[in-house]
Amino acid sequence: MKDLVYKYLSEGISRRGFLDNMTKAGITVAAAENVLDAISTSANAQDAAAPATQQNNPVKQFQGTGGACFAEQLTACGVKYVFGNSASEDAQFYEALVDRPQLQYIISPHEGPGAAMAAGYIKASQKPAIVMQAGSVGLMNAMGQIYNAHKEQTPLVVYSYRTDQSRRAGRDGFEEIANQEQVVQPITKYSWMARGPSMIPETVRHAFKTAWTPPHGPAYLTWHSDYTDERTRTEIIQQSHYDTRMRVRPNPDEVIRAAKMLVEAKMPIMIVGDEVTKAKAAAKAIKLAELLGMPVTQMRQLWANFPEAHPLFVANAPAGTLASITWPKNYDVVINVGNKMQHNGVNPIVARGVKFIDMRIDYNNMGKVMTTDVPLVCDVGLGLDDLYAAVEQLMTAKLREEAATRAGEVRKFTERARSLRMGFVNSPEWNNAPLIADRVTWEVAQFADPDAIIIHEAGANVMHSFDFNPVGGRELFFYYGGHLGSGVGTAAGVKLARPNQQVICMVGDGSFLFGPHALWNMARLELPVITVVYNNHGYGGPHSRTIANVPSGRMVETGQMVNGYLGKPDMNMAQIANGFGVAAEVVHNPAQMKEALARARKATIEGKPYLLDVQVGRRGVNQVAEPWIPPISGAQMRTKKV
Repeated sequence: MKDLVYKYLSEGISRRGFLDNMTKAGITVAAAENVLDAISTSANAQDAAAPATQQNNPVKQFQGTGGACFAEQLTACGVKYVFGNSASEDAQFYEALVDRPQLQYIISPHEGPGAAMAAGYIKASQKPAIVMQAGSVGLMNAMGQIYNAHKEQTPLVVYSYRTDQSRRAGRDGFEEIANQEQVVQPITKYSWMARGPSMIPETVRHAFKTAWTPPHGPAYLTWHSDYTDERTRTEIIQQSHYDTRMRVRPNPDEVIRAAKMLVEAKMPIMIVGDEVTKAKAAAKAIKLAELLGMPVTQMRQLWANFPEAHPLFVANAPAGTLASITWPKNYDVVINVGNKMQHNGVNPIVARGVKFIDMRIDYNNMGKVMTTDVPLVCDVGLGLDDLYAAVEQLMTAKLREEAATRAGEVRKFTERARSLRMGFVNSPEWNNAPLIADRVTWEVAQFADPDAIIIHEAGANVMHSFDFNPVGGRELFFYYGGHLGSGVGTAAGVKLARPNQQVICMVGDGSFLFGPHALWNMARLELPVITVVYNNHGYGGPHSRTIANVPSGRMVETGQMVNGYLGKPDMNMAQIANGFGVAAEVVHNPAQMKEALARARKATIEGKPYLLDVQVGRRGVNQVAEPWIPPISGAQMRTKKV
């Protein structure tokens, strides 16, 4: 008996193993369970009676089910919200939440939007959260949003149990998939299966540590579902004692080289990226740009990382390459500050022969395509501090005069470009009904609060007139990853993290249909988000790109566009929203748009979400003319091949 008790308390034997051995020794199951309960009560009492110094220790011993160990370690990781779908195999975890109100479970009716909601919360709060999915099938539904987290470098931690229990794995059981953790391996920084219930907390810690170590990215953890039910004794460790979110300074010699290169340049240009926002370093980027009178641009990223109304900002590079920007064309030194530099074409973003300084923590993507003259692997906040100090020391009176002259040239361009961009207000289609997409965007831009957060999953529609500003102004959350269905969920998560700021989700009808389920979360949690659906009854982005790929083809010639029409019958997004408990209305013309936005503001002031189903025409300043395939009736479908 003593040996069995010792083995159980030292985790050398499981609860089930203890009971089996007791019954083999002739003790009834009921008596064996009474002994086990007495042992567990005694052990827990000893833990509770431990000295205060021991209780405050960052490492504590914990005894309970695997599910309770999971909950304890999440609390120690600083997690407040658990986003998940319903799964009976996680019953012991749900049981543990009853007495842990600090862990709030947010259930989503679909795994994809639920994961998007978690990612939105993480991006807006920069705090840890976890997504729980039901086995392999739930994981498959969430894969698109895990992919987005991978592309956007979001530290999203995802868990789903293995339906194949430890004593029956490999038999092709219900919902079983071989090597489940390897399914997500290409799109995660860490994927692992705990090898026993006592390993659950350690696996959780590894996932959070890896996800939050820069450069960020998603992590995945799993274990056999029976481990959640088994009792064990294990360590719970506070986040502060395993967290490795290092802040790295750049090599001082490389900083000096970069500074000399910048001050000697005739036309240096800065590219900014998401690491600027993550490091809260936008003000530092502005300071360096102003010191050098340097134009600033941005490649495709998640956030707007430089104030768009700043006279040195020459707009985003539309085709993902510096060659696509209108001005300047004569740049001779390029510095990247925290952009992922995603290449969408054959040519490098920075042309050969142009000097290139690359400052970012994402060392793995450095030097992949572009030749790099000065690599500055660092936290961009610290890197900008060091580089500014080095440049300032080199700035003579003559160099400062040259910088001021250059800044004047940049300002002339940005003022002229801003005036031209506003020309769309005078387009002949401006007062059309249905509305053109640019009219929708402009109306929302005039309506939005000065510090509103805009969630953008509206396809190729350009966010005109918002003047995004990461330094205390309007913020942008862009669907950078590319997997559709993130917009509504992201907006709900952002509002959860930033309850005191206006959140507006602008989403295309095609994207909306991939993930409207989070509207229910908005209604249930009273998250007053305004959702604006650009409803042109089609996949406008793929349609326009199809035309661009075959501009003289038979589809354009005949009007038989086969790959994008979503009408006949037209879908009513307002009624879909009503079904999820969200008030909504259909908007047909500009006058109705203004009135609907006023009603949306009133609803959100009262703490309620609101949706606008805006009917958008098939022509717009940013859209190609949209011929669609003539609708085919059900009778035709039955009598001919389509």
